[in-house]
Parts: sequence; structure tokens; C-alpha cells
Amino acid sequence: MSATAAPPNKHYDVVVIGGGIAGLSAARHLLLKIPELRDKRVAIIDPRSTLRNNLAEDYKVGESTVEISGMFFAKELELQDYLIENQPPKFSLQFHWPKDNKKTDSMSDYYSTWAIKNPDIQAFQLNRSKIEKDLIQMVQKQGVVYYHGRVKEVDIGKGDSIKTIDIQMLSEEDRFEDQKPLERITITTDYIADASGRNFIIGTRTDNVLKDPKYLFGLQNASTWLRVKNTDKSLFEFNDPSVTASWYYATNHFFGPGYWIWMIPIERGSHDFSIGVSYHRDKYEPSEFNSMEKFMSFLENNQKILYNIIKSGEVVDFHRWPRLAHTSKTFFSEDNWAVLGDAAAIFDPFYSTGMVMIAMECECLTELTKHRLAGNSEATKVRQVAFDKFIRAITQTNNHLIKSHSDHLGNASIMSWRVYVESLGYFGILLPAYLGKYHLCPVFATEFAENNYRLIEFRDRMLGVMDYINEQGLNVGFMDNHRGGQLLGRWCPTSSWDYDKAITVYFQWMMGHTLKTITYHGMKSWYHDFMHMGVSTSDDYFDRTMKEFENYSYNNEVVPWKSM
Repeated sequence: MSATAAPPNKHYDVVVIGGGIAGLSAARHLLLKIPELRDKRVAIIDPRSTLRNNLAEDYKVGESTVEISGMFFAKELELQDYLIENQPPKFSLQFHWPKDNKKTDSMSDYYSTWAIKNPDIQAFQLNRSKIEKDLIQMVQKQGVVYYHGRVKEVDIGKGDSIKTIDIQMLSEEDRFEDQKPLERITITTDYIADASGRNFIIGTRTDNVLKDPKYLFGLQNASTWLRVKNTDKSLFEFNDPSVTASWYYATNHFFGPGYWIWMIPIERGSHDFSIGVSYHRDKYEPSEFNSMEKFMSFLENNQKILYNIIKSGEVVDFHRWPRLAHTSKTFFSEDNWAVLGDAAAIFDPFYSTGMVMIAMECECLTELTKHRLAGNSEATKVRQVAFDKFIRAITQTNNHLIKSHSDHLGNASIMSWRVYVESLGYFGILLPAYLGKYHLCPVFATEFAENNYRLIEFRDRMLGVMDYINEQGLNVGFMDNHRGGQLLGRWCPTSSWDYDKAITVYFQWMMGHTLKTITYHGMKSWYHDFMHMGVSTSDDYFDRTMKEFENYSYNNEVVPWKSM
């Protein structure tokens, strides 16, 4: 059914407001896991047409998945083959700090953490406009009714009362600028999933959005980014013959005082990149990054290699968000609504946590919907309360991951340690929980949420130590989260989890499990070293980096760029 032919005065079991990555993922997951919904019982409302011909609205911050979100898209949404055929692969996260802020012409000018092998769980880079356009066609074939229009009024009501949505329908034109208002129609639903992004359809009507830094661990950040195509790939060639991962297809992060920059490949054949800066407003004003000329001047003086990559290609578009972070009071409401994706929370794209939150929100929504449709009110209520607590805890942790970034990002010693320790929490706690689907268990979800303050307290103590190290100008070494050899048993974060014993991570908080893992992987490392004695490996490069890093001293100064 075409968008303009969507029926008026229709009732739906679920209406998803917003046809971006979060809304489309929620709709597809519902239809895959609850087949009875395929008979036009789910609707999506979005002001963008199914043609997706509005560059100004279709491009978002961040296009990268990690293990959790990669599994969600590949397995839960059954898009494994689609992703392999249509989206670039992702070979881990890599982090780069200039050895000298004034010399950044090539990758040899950086201290870097390089991925050394293909990941155990495949993740993907995402061209958001492309995957959203394709997902629209998929969900319509599954039975979703797509309303191309703007939500004008919403009567949310209380409890199980019917919700009413007033829609201004829009014409579907070849050019977005030519679309025209058509008739206004009204539809009803039992449940609203708000994935409207920063339009906050539910949030603004319920005073649910929290933007003040006091609710965000003090976070005040902003972002500027662009897309560039047909770049010269050779400008980023820094490969080691013993490495099996592709460094070009990793998500690469470049650091400086109070900011970090992402470089994400979003197309293979034409070598397209998303390149953008996330910066902290206590260090920089948005006016310093509010034009293409200023952004390029900043890169030319502070991250020259990225400037060269952009100059080698053709810029597609340029965007900025002067204010980035926000969260919500409620995520799953007793009044039969939920907020998903950016309509729920966004903090910083540093670890690609936005896609992780979407994965867990969508799965919780589907689980809740199963029990609601079955008429089990008690089970539904238990899950609504538990899932709301759990998603709030996850978002709180993701928010806390960015705390003190403004002071730590540019310091290679401190920030490499932060990445290392924060990887322990992800690979040791959150990933095993997702693998076991424990987040869908109300008991686990509740206990996880109620004990989350312990993790926050631990992280606050860790950040306090790092603040002291930073203030004293100490060099505490350079940690590489991809490698062993730095701690007892040559253990590293990316080898810390396993499928069969995942539950022990939560109940024993990594004590016995971590010791066993250290021993196991330490023995594997020693055996590997014995069998490859005298063979040159990527560790040779790493060892040289460690030796060179002994003389590292953090320079907390940005190289000035042209004033505008």
C-alpha cells in the first residue's frame, strides 16, 4: 500500500511515530516476532516520503554498529545477507592521538591502537539514509501501513485508553521541496512507540525530555560533520602484513583537547566517509564550527590527515548540532507508550551506544507487546516497570561514559586507559547479558537497574584517579584494548567474555570468571608465542610504540585555526 493511500480512521495495535532507523527497526522486529501483526495492524508516521529525497533530514550523527547492535540488525532483524551485500563491514574501533599536535600528516604521526584480527562477532558500518530507504520497502512488504505526513495532535490518554493521532498528510514528490499538504486524517491505536527523534512527539507533550546538564552528569557537547565521496583511499594506508583486520574499514577515532573526531566508511566502491567532530562546549563555542570553511580550517591545523582525505574527494553535505545530549524521565510508560532512539536519549556517538540502546529498546518493546496482546495484564505491568528501569540504567551508564571527556580526550595516556577499562564493562557485563537475552527477564532487568549505582560509583572513583593523574601531568602508560601482554596473563578486554558462562559475569561481578578467563587466554598467548618464536608480528610495531611512549607528555593545547 502506498503512503498516500494509507486509510483514514483506522485503528492499529501499535503506531510508530518516526520512520528513521529506530522506528523502522521497531516495526520490523514486531512483525518478525509477532506474525499476527502483519495484517496491517502496525502503522508508521513520518513526514519524509518513501523516496527519502531530503538530504537535510536523512543524514544523522554516527553510522556505526558494535557487537550488540550488529547482532540485532543481522540476527534479530534478519538482515545478515542484506548487510553483507549493501553496507560496509566494521573491523573494530581504533583510536589515534597525535604525537605532536602540530604534525598530523600521516598515521605514523600518531600513537594508535590498531585492531589485529577480524572480530569474533561481525559488526557493520551503516549508511543511514540507504538502510532506512531499504527498510521502508521491507516493512511495507511485511504489512506495515506507512503514513507520509506530520503528526499534528496526539491524545495520549491514561492507562489502556485508546490513543488518537491527528495527521497532516503530505504528497509524495520526486523532490522533497515540492511536497504539498493534503487532507488531515485521524487514526487510533492501543500503543504509541515514539521514534520521532528530536521532534519529541511524546516528550514535549508529557514534559518527558531532560536537556539540562545537571541531569546528564554535566555533559554539554555539540557536533559538526560532513559526508565526502570518492576519496583517495591510499591516504589512510598504514597496514601491517601480519594483521588480518582491515584498518580502513574500522571506525577510526582521532583525539585532541576537548574533542574527538570520527571517520566512518559508509560506501565501499566510491570510498565514502562520514567525518565529524564531537566537542565539549566548556572548551569550544559552536560558532567555531558553524561553517564548512571553519571546520576544514580546524582539520587542516589539528588533524591534517583527515583534511587531506576530505580534500581528495567530493563533499556531499555538511551538518551541525549546536546541542547534542538529552535523556528522558520515562522510557516505557504505564500509559502504553514508549520512546525509542533519539526520541529517548542521545549523549555522544563515541562508542556507538545509540544503536545499542535502539537494539535493547526494540526487543523490550516486542516482549512487552507479546504479553499485552495475550491479555496478560499482570505480566505486562511487571515488564513495563522492569524494562523502564533497565533502559534508564543503560542510558545512565552510556551517559556516564562521557563524563570528564572534556578534560581526558586529548591525553593519550589517560584516555587509552579509559577505553581499556570501559571495554571491560562492555565485553564483561553488557555483551554477555545481551547474548543471553537476560535484559528481557524482568527479574534480571530489575536487579541490574537497582545495582547500577555500584557501577557508577566505581566509575566515579576511577575518573577521580584519572583527574588527579591529569592534574599532575603523569604518564601512566599507553593501553591498547585490542591486545594482551599489558596485564597478568596477557589478557585483554576483547577476549573477556564467553557464551556458556555469561551469567557468572552478573552474579559474581567478573571475579571468578575473570580469573578463569585470564588463565585460559594467558595460556593460549604463551602457547602462541612459543609456536611463533622468532616470527615478526604486529606486536613489533606495538612494542616500538610502547618504547616511544615512555617520553610522552600531554600537551593540552589546540593548534589555532583561522578565525571567522
